[in-house]
Amino acid sequence: MHQSTDASPLELPALSAAERLFIWGFRAKARSGGAVPTAADIKEVYDYFRVGDAVPSLDSIIEIFACTAHTAIEVHCPTCPKMSDSEHGILHAIAAAQQDRIDVAREQFENWLPPVGADWALAPVRGVATIFRMAGLVLPDRQVRSLDHGRTMAMKSWLVGSPTLH
Repeated sequence: MHQSTDASPLELPALSAAERLFIWGFRAKARSGGAVPTAADIKEVYDYFRVGDAVPSLDSIIEIFACTAHTAIEVHCPTCPKMSDSEHGILHAIAAAQQDRIDVAREQFENWLPPVGADWALAPVRGVATIFRMAGLVLPDRQVRSLDHGRTMAMKSWLVGSPTLH
């Protein structure tokens, strides 16, 4: 995996509009059990930016994580200004897919998913990447830091209040 050239973590306000939109939607869909934002809210916001068709692909990616992950992803709440290493990795995968660098996207997903899960994730990842690109929302290809697997837990041991969701 690539090492970041910047030692300081990149926070949400420093991201491009396309990156912030993707991360907000991903976080919101990952927390879809919460009251706000609702699925309708997410669809409305994504429709406003002409990427509403990406919502089912977000659902698919999250479902693949839920069903096959061998390592937890750290997903913050939609309004958190901090970015997790996992969120950086997912952004990197979508940016790579926008540039047809599917091998890089797959490699990113193998940090959390078994090979078959990473393969399953590629179709919805390509879908999100294409829909965002067609709407003029190009994600910059940033280098990502190595994941600290010591901070994440195996899916079987996810507990309420774990650092994977906050």
